[in-house]
Amino acid sequence: MFRTLLKAFTSPVAGPVGLILAASFCYLLIITHLSAARDEADLKAQISSLTIEKQRNGLALHARLAACEGGPADVARNRLKDANLSPAERAKRLAANEPVGFDVCARMESADRAVLESLK
Repeated sequence: MFRTLLKAFTSPVAGPVGLILAASFCYLLIITHLSAARDEADLKAQISSLTIEKQRNGLALHARLAACEGGPADVARNRLKDANLSPAERAKRLAANEPVGFDVCARMESADRAVLESLK
């Protein structure tokens, strides 16, 4: 068995076959590297677009929150106090106090839903 293996490695065909195998593995490695680089670029583009979308959604939600918090001038003083609170504390305070604009926002959302359902 050792003799057969030794003959296979020392035969005149072993050199060209080894060269062809090495070249094919090199080709496969290059193809894999290029494919991985392309996938990485695609994923980075998706991450950046999702980050931008997250920021837009955050701004929209912040604007809706500000609209729901809006009200008469005496509420403006409370808004100055609320500016230093964390978002979780602001949400707790809103849930406890039911701000002036909350009912208006809820009515507008239900009207929007009704209009959208009628369009379907």
